[in-house]
Parts: sequence; C-alpha cells; structure tokens
Amino acid sequence: MTTPGILPPNPIDWRNLIQAGRDLLNQQFTGHTLTREHARRAISIAYYSLFHALAESNAASLVGTLTDAASAAAWSRVYRGLDHTTARRELQRQRHEFSEPARNFADTFDRMQRLRHSADYDHNAAVSIDQASVALDQAEAAILDYLQTSVSERGHNAVLTLVRPR
Repeated sequence: MTTPGILPPNPIDWRNLIQAGRDLLNQQFTGHTLTREHARRAISIAYYSLFHALAESNAASLVGTLTDAASAAAWSRVYRGLDHTTARRELQRQRHEFSEPARNFADTFDRMQRLRHSADYDHNAAVSIDQASVALDQAEAAILDYLQTSVSERGHNAVLTLVRPR
C-alpha cells in the first residue's frame, strides 16, 4: 500500500491478457468465424502474458512494498526495464541454476517468444486456433508455477534479466 497521494503502479495484468487471448479464440465471443489472424494475435498475447508477469515479478522482487513516490518510481522503472531479448537470453543462459518451475518458465518464455516472432512476422507461418489455445494454456501454467517459486529465486532472476553481466 502506498501513502496517500502516491499512485501505485498499474502493471498490465497477465491474467487479463490470457483471458483476452481466450476471448479472441471464442467464436461465440467474437461473433464471427475465427481466422488465422485471431490465432496469430492470441499467440502474441500468450507471449506478452509471460513478459508482463516477469516484469511485475521483477519489480515486486527488487522494490517490494511501495511506501512513497521514490519507491513507486523505482517500481515502474524496474518494470519497464525488462528487455525482451535480454530476458530470453539470460533465462536460457542460467536455466541450469533454476528450480524446475523456473526452468519451465524460462523454456516457455523462450519458446513463446520464438513462436510470437513467427506468428507476428512470418507471413508463411502456419498457425492454428488449436496451437494458439495450447500456447495460452502453456503460458498460464508456466506463470502460475513460476509465481510459486521462492522470493529469492525470483529476485535472482530479476537481476539476471535486468543487469548486464560484465
């Protein structure tokens, strides 16, 4: 909780992203025939749910409870500091150090980022509604498991994904 007058960060909720992806793949919800573009967008959403879950975990791990404007600003800076390529690379590079849920998260993050690039940029990529639905389920499961890992492991991963090694 922040002090009065301090606006807490408003991160993108990964749960809402997963639901938006599922809604996109629900013909009754959309009211029209589903297309491969629906599948492509849902795959992109699956990846971004992982990305925003990691960004929020990083900020919570490194900054913690917000008590004033400075901690709110720090939280937002850590959240926004996550880079897609760096996160994937460092999670894969260090995965041997992780618990099983964190390894699964790292592997799912890697796979979904690659799948998203294919879905978003490769006009020849074959993408199905079923594949997109599975991607959303895998992303959700990986996030839920990751968020059960220890605070210290998530803090370690935050440092790995945010600070360049020298």
